[in-house]
Amino acid sequence: MSDQEKAGKTKILLVDDHTLFTQGTVALLSSEADLEVVGIARDGGECLALLEAERPEVILLDIHLPDCLGIGLIDLIKARQPSTKIIMLTGLNPRGYLKDSLQKGVHGFLMKECNKKELIEAIFTVKQGKDYFSKGVAPFLKSACLGCDSPVRSSVAQSNGVAMPLSTREEEVMNLMAKGLSDREISSALGITVRTVKHHTGNIRSKLGVKSRSKAIAAWGHEGNGDYE
Repeated sequence: MSDQEKAGKTKILLVDDHTLFTQGTVALLSSEADLEVVGIARDGGECLALLEAERPEVILLDIHLPDCLGIGLIDLIKARQPSTKIIMLTGLNPRGYLKDSLQKGVHGFLMKECNKKELIEAIFTVKQGKDYFSKGVAPFLKSACLGCDSPVRSSVAQSNGVAMPLSTREEEVMNLMAKGLSDREISSALGITVRTVKHHTGNIRSKLGVKSRSKAIAAWGHEGNGDYE
């Protein structure tokens, strides 16, 4: 395969220690011309090493790993490569992990029993900057969102039970945006890079269903958040 052909593919890192599952998933993804599995990590250490070496665009991250919980890797992944999209994988009831994953800003959640069509759809959805949640997660997602203290999270959860709420960090960025701060000023206030700020603002626009900064601020205000006033 030429370098040009590889450049057009979406790079995927699979993080899971179950050999049968990873082999099957790689076989499924390898049949898609636009996808390339650049590595398989069996624990958190391997995940971070491959993240640096391969710079994947999408990570399929198992909740349970031999050396840590997948949730514990989310912040580390985002700190090293903010643009990487993370889809959590679970073969269990996700109730105990869903809220924490949402607050850390994951981009999707899939049950391991999902079929190939749903797996591919999830990858391409998050690649486009949108969020994807397996239908099997929907009953747990609504209660997780309603358990949050944010008006936006609660209203989103009540609307359809499957939309992605803002993470805690995204709420912080949104409040500073509403105060009129620039990306550089937000970067300084929160102690994060401008690149990370831009990543968060892009996610915010996507989650609020708007295309501009001003419309995001208007939508946020409409949801009844008055923290920035």
